[in-house]
Amino acid sequence: MRIYFLGDIHGNNYALEACLKHLDTLQVDAVYCLGDLVGWLPFGDRTLTRMRSLDFPTVAGNHDLLVAGRFTDFPHQLDRMQATAYNSGLLSTIPGAIDYLAGFPLILERDDFTVIHHSPFHLPAHGGKPSIEHFHYLDEAALRECLGTWKAFPFRLIFSGHDHIPAVYELPETTAHLRFEDVHVHLPPADGPLTIHLNPRSRYWIKAGSVGGPYRDGIPLANTVLYDTDRKTVTLYRIPYPQARLYEELASHHFCGNLPTIRRFMDLLNREL
Repeated sequence: MRIYFLGDIHGNNYALEACLKHLDTLQVDAVYCLGDLVGWLPFGDRTLTRMRSLDFPTVAGNHDLLVAGRFTDFPHQLDRMQATAYNSGLLSTIPGAIDYLAGFPLILERDDFTVIHHSPFHLPAHGGKPSIEHFHYLDEAALRECLGTWKAFPFRLIFSGHDHIPAVYELPETTAHLRFEDVHVHLPPADGPLTIHLNPRSRYWIKAGSVGGPYRDGIPLANTVLYDTDRKTVTLYRIPYPQARLYEELASHHFCGNLPTIRRFMDLLNREL
């Protein structure tokens, strides 16, 4: 079985369409969306409408829930709050769009893998409501904290997004005493895919990166993942898309000049043109 993962689209319809074309070449059996259809870029109406028509199984991202008004953001996240307010107003003009975003589950569980936007180890208590505090980033401190829980987790593979950095974290199960130093981090090259052959004696946390950006590894290409259950491989892809067209739209949009995060994203795109 061949399973495709994409997420953190953030209103970038150009990157999304490039990924969907790439998907068509792979003859996959299933597709999962890792959340954050909207947020950051001011074109969330495009990506939400497109993804809604495809009806892929989707987990909730923090931006989806922020735009849907499920919780409020950290006070210091001024850029993100402005992007949330803009997209919330934009999507409120589309019938059912806000309810659609609010209805995504936080986690999906399958035979040997789980799908989540951020981390399966930072979910609200059973029956509890999510808040922005549940959406942790996978930095060194967070990884150290969850090592023991990860080793005991019932699913060997975790697929997630959120960090906007494509990577595969490998935890050998043969390690008697858990140490952070035993975790292997596999990063894709800047110009092509990375294929990992899964060791049956390891656990894997696959971070898919971001389809639409901002790209926190400084490489402005869309990121997706393919899991092949027969070959027992995971492949991280970097996919080009019409960056010049996106840049032109952002440069002419009145909203984008106010947000330093978007300006930095535009600077990154412009360096590649």
